[in-house]
Amino acid sequence: MINKNMTIAEALKENPNVARVFEDTGLDYCCGGNQNLAEAIEEINFDIDSYIELLNRQEERIEESLEDVIKLSKAELIDYIVRNHHVPELEMIDRIDSNLRKLINVHYVNHGAELEEVYQIFLTLKSALIPHFAKEEKEDFVDFLDTGVADFTSLIAEHEKAGALLERLDFATNSYTAPEDGCNTYRATFELMREFEKDLHRHIFLENSVLFE
Repeated sequence: MINKNMTIAEALKENPNVARVFEDTGLDYCCGGNQNLAEAIEEINFDIDSYIELLNRQEERIEESLEDVIKLSKAELIDYIVRNHHVPELEMIDRIDSNLRKLINVHYVNHGAELEEVYQIFLTLKSALIPHFAKEEKEDFVDFLDTGVADFTSLIAEHEKAGALLERLDFATNSYTAPEDGCNTYRATFELMREFEKDLHRHIFLENSVLFE
């Protein structure tokens, strides 16, 4: 049973299905895992007791399950993160980049200014994540598996930077809502960015609140 005295990470470990509620209501669980749940709920302007009740109504049955992932050994979890987050997220980054460049060209007259802002934020995020993933795979994860210890302070700081950029991207796209005159590619690209955000949130949660603990 989830209660208001838990941290966000503790609530997720109690029932990983509540990630969907966090995502839908804008509660930051990727970088804010150690924050008190009640404080986080207040920050997004929800009634604490009602929100806790909503969390506890989420089905205990979970998709391919974050619950099972949380139980993996450290070595298994690292392998899972690389295969199920690093690889597909890099693929999504390439697709989003290509699509945004097309959208800027096609929709420049009506939406050039907003698309330029979105693309600049996205490029900043891309330029941060690509070397971040490589450093984790080639150095940090290797050292951690070899020695059993690691200083994750810098990685957590980089995660917080990525989380802040995701917030800016969400704001700049009106929560990934394409304009009424947007084409199918416009809508598909924004939906892909929404999927990318959710995947990266879960990815960062697994590292900050499970792997690094």
